[in-house]
Amino acid sequence: QGVLRESLLTIWVHGTLEISAIVIAGAAGLALGRGMLFPGTYTRMESFRRGAMLGLKVVIGLVPVFVVAGFLESFVTRHALSVPSFVSASIIVLSLAFLIGYFILLPRHVQLRSSEAGTGP
Repeated sequence: QGVLRESLLTIWVHGTLEISAIVIAGAAGLALGRGMLFPGTYTRMESFRRGAMLGLKVVIGLVPVFVVAGFLESFVTRHALSVPSFVSASIIVLSLAFLIGYFILLPRHVQLRSSEAGTGP
């Protein structure tokens, strides 16, 4: 009865990072499987090794995201009803901004810089 806004703010305070990280970890697993199933011009083992390295980079990058999501779930979510809605909404927006910057903008920037330097991705 009228608790949709509060429940969404409470869940997504930590869920923004946590659910996004779970989806990205799943994509890392798909990269691993793609290397095994579709080796292309590489040997199957070499393609698997490349997929594993790519997936491992992503998973290592997710560790701090899971730690912060755990912190938010432990210490912020339980007080979500006592803090103003704009604080919860601000945490959600900052989390989204971080995810976009860390997993979309930063890799594109690094790739552009490495291609300009001629070192490749």
